[in-house]
Amino acid sequence: MAKAKRLSPNRLAEEEGYFTNLKNIPDYHPQKTEFSVAEIQAVVDAIRAGLVEETRLMARLAEVRDELARNGRLLMDKNDGSVIQVAAQFGDDSAEYQSLGRTRRSERGTNSRPRRPAAIKTP
Repeated sequence: MAKAKRLSPNRLAEEEGYFTNLKNIPDYHPQKTEFSVAEIQAVVDAIRAGLVEETRLMARLAEVRDELARNGRLLMDKNDGSVIQVAAQFGDDSAEYQSLGRTRRSERGTNSRPRRPAAIKTP
């Protein structure tokens, strides 16, 4: 996980603009070579390459997430189909049917609330 906070896209564009202005200064010769145009250009190139790589990886991540969602739905459909097959082969009151997370027919309760007597209609 990244520990350093990223620059916002606006701030990154602003910093690249400053670098462009620096390149346009004639006779710029820093005392420390780490601040030379070539050194800074290498950093800018690395940032741009990183952004391209990030975009590629984000697209791949979206593909993988879509594939996982598709396969998850397919698994649910296959499991539902197998429940129908087990019910046909062993019956919906079998332990096999129950082992698939379903309720056996004999264990299905009726409405536990007592029935209210029908209202008496008077003419």
